[in-house]
Amino acid sequence: MKKKIVHLQVLPILSGVQKITLNIFRNLDPDLYEMFLICAQSEDSDNPSLISEAEKLGVKVIVLKDLKREIGLHDLKVFFQLLKIFRKYDFDIIHTHSSKTGFLGRIVGKLSGCKAVIHTVHGIAFHDRENFLNRNFYLILEIFAGFFNDEVILVNKYYQSKFWFIPRKKIQTIYNGIDLEVLKRKRNRNDDLIKLIFVGRLDRPKALPDLIRAFEICVKERNNIAAYIVGDGEYYDYLKEYIARQELGGKVKLLGWRFDVADLLADCDIFVGSSIYEAFGLVYCEAGYTGLPVVATRVEGIPEVILHNETGLLVEPGNPEALAKAVLQIADNGELAEAMGKAARRRVEENFSLTEFIRQYKEIYELY
Repeated sequence: MKKKIVHLQVLPILSGVQKITLNIFRNLDPDLYEMFLICAQSEDSDNPSLISEAEKLGVKVIVLKDLKREIGLHDLKVFFQLLKIFRKYDFDIIHTHSSKTGFLGRIVGKLSGCKAVIHTVHGIAFHDRENFLNRNFYLILEIFAGFFNDEVILVNKYYQSKFWFIPRKKIQTIYNGIDLEVLKRKRNRNDDLIKLIFVGRLDRPKALPDLIRAFEICVKERNNIAAYIVGDGEYYDYLKEYIARQELGGKVKLLGWRFDVADLLADCDIFVGSSIYEAFGLVYCEAGYTGLPVVATRVEGIPEVILHNETGLLVEPGNPEALAKAVLQIADNGELAEAMGKAARRRVEENFSLTEFIRQYKEIYELY
């Protein structure tokens, strides 16, 4: 008999967290597992959807219209909707992602009698940037939800100390992995223009005001530098207006959501990130494997992916001037850029392959 497994996601977009779910589904044997996905309704028909990609893999998708990222009374309705669904399908494994579905899904999962409730932590709501009251409120919720899971998977080692309330036998770190075959692109650089690139969701954690300011400094100080921002989200209009106001349109391009990220990375020279908090950063692995040195911030799990002075440079968050200085340090030294790019590729091959990532998750699933 097939094991029934369901993944819970909030946003049905195709950012890093959602790609993790798709990679797991893609590599499970359909003869052994009957796969389900529960998520919110897609609100953007112009961008690729987690729902459509999951359906292509034969995954049964259940959409909850009341499931939203924001906390509200609608969460109570979702609680009972999940309870009804879990009891109807009698899942063997419930695998939750993100704080919202992690809280509701774990509690309802155990109340429904599911034998295995697994939660992967892709980020924490009780991070150091949150104010005291909110931080401790979210921490209390996480402690409570911790009584309702069988396994907690962290995507970095940094979070180990943050989850002191979870018994050590129930918690482990599994680094995210990428499909190296998809990224096997030949570097296309054949001109003197140095291209900077950022790829990601344009939201608050990415600190886009810092990124665009750093890009502005770089393109104004060097005539041979251009920058590209790839992604969509709440800061899109802000970036568009900033580029126009500062007259950066000739050197800084806002590309929106793109399907050809692998090709764009292969056509660039340095990847730049400005996050104020980030658990892992799957795109740093994609950039590194493509051979790009990375300039990023020294927050949460990023130093476990990017090794300072080896595969890239790390600076403190909230300092666009320092970010720009680090970018220019690599841009002005071709030998350094090449050495870091080669080291980045080796590190991804040795530590962040999809094969190892899938092996570890399969081992957990096979326990139940």
